[in-house]
Amino acid sequence: MTFRHTIIQSNYDSVFEPAGAGRPAKLTIRLKVALYPVDPSIKVTHAGAQHPAYLADSMAEVLHRHGLIPDADGRLVKCRRWLVPEWNRFKIEFKRVVERSWNNQMFLLPPEGKDGDALSDADYRQLIGNPRIAAHVECALDIELMPATAALTRRRFDLAHAQIEVVHLAEPGHPFRQEMHLISNESTQFKAHYNAKWPGVSTYQVAAAHEVGHWLHSLAQTYFEHIDEEYANTLPPAQQDDAQYGHVLGKRVAQMGAGNLATQHEAKPWLERFARHTHALFGWTMVHRINFNNSLAPLPARQQRLVRP
Repeated sequence: MTFRHTIIQSNYDSVFEPAGAGRPAKLTIRLKVALYPVDPSIKVTHAGAQHPAYLADSMAEVLHRHGLIPDADGRLVKCRRWLVPEWNRFKIEFKRVVERSWNNQMFLLPPEGKDGDALSDADYRQLIGNPRIAAHVECALDIELMPATAALTRRRFDLAHAQIEVVHLAEPGHPFRQEMHLISNESTQFKAHYNAKWPGVSTYQVAAAHEVGHWLHSLAQTYFEHIDEEYANTLPPAQQDDAQYGHVLGKRVAQMGAGNLATQHEAKPWLERFARHTHALFGWTMVHRINFNNSLAPLPARQQRLVRP
């Protein structure tokens, strides 16, 4: 069996790189994102037309370009037009912090035993970067920023997977609830979250990274769900909103909860996609980088056999 190097789909693309000498195997999800700066002073109908991008050249121009934008809860929040340098800096920071939030956390371990029979010895060797380190695949997220027209082009390879509008708050620090289609200029900041259920405990998250996570959905979904959505749906409607971010602390700290930790839930897009790269459908295990690096477990028996002199 030969691993598929590249998969291109409408939800996201992915690239598998076999291990090399001293370099682990790597599975990268590549999400093409089109960001749109919102000018709240202009009423626009977006249907069937290029999304307009209005940017200011000076603060004098910004002073006259204010308006109210509804956040994810429908609250009207005062926003203003973006300055050209602000927008350019935001795009750079968006890519940097989203990738940093997701990357260097998740490793996939190959199946062993009966499930491992789906991988030939030659396949398994492609997962060994160092004979003294257990075979594994590093998971990565690559954000490819696309031009504003990318969501509308007819060329398949130019299509943006995610389209996100970005507002600039007129009052720094003003509450603004974000969602996968709408974020603010403060979404790239690392912010603390508090919940009375856990006194003295704080979780920390970059909102942009969380919202991008919703775009890592399967072809059968329209969004990748919060970590505890299934549990939350069993509760009365008034309790569901908070519970979906984690009704226990172990889930609350997750990236798709209210924190920044990659858990088994966050690994689902990589696990599902890697099964298509390898055709080994079952038995893959996600382990966090810290746990992997601190593991005292012996090398898998199959690897010991394959690297034996």
